[in-house]
Amino acid sequence: MIFVRDLTTKEGNQLRHIIRKGSHPVKVRRAMVILASAQKMTVPNIARLYHLSEDHVRRLIHRFNKEGMKSLHPR
Repeated sequence: MIFVRDLTTKEGNQLRHIIRKGSHPVKVRRAMVILASAQKMTVPNIARLYHLSEDHVRRLIHRFNKEGMKSLHPR
């Protein structure tokens, strides 16, 4: 199973802020995926909850583990 790495307090606060106040839907969705993974929700459960493919969820988690917060920004 794959999970996001342990979040710093700052990252956790930033993710929650993006979810509450974010105006970019892609960034908000990515933040929700990362927080769900940080809470040890499995990839299949996250994929079902947010109507995403499991591969996409895994890519988001890997990218966050590598790049941190900048991975949330749509390219």
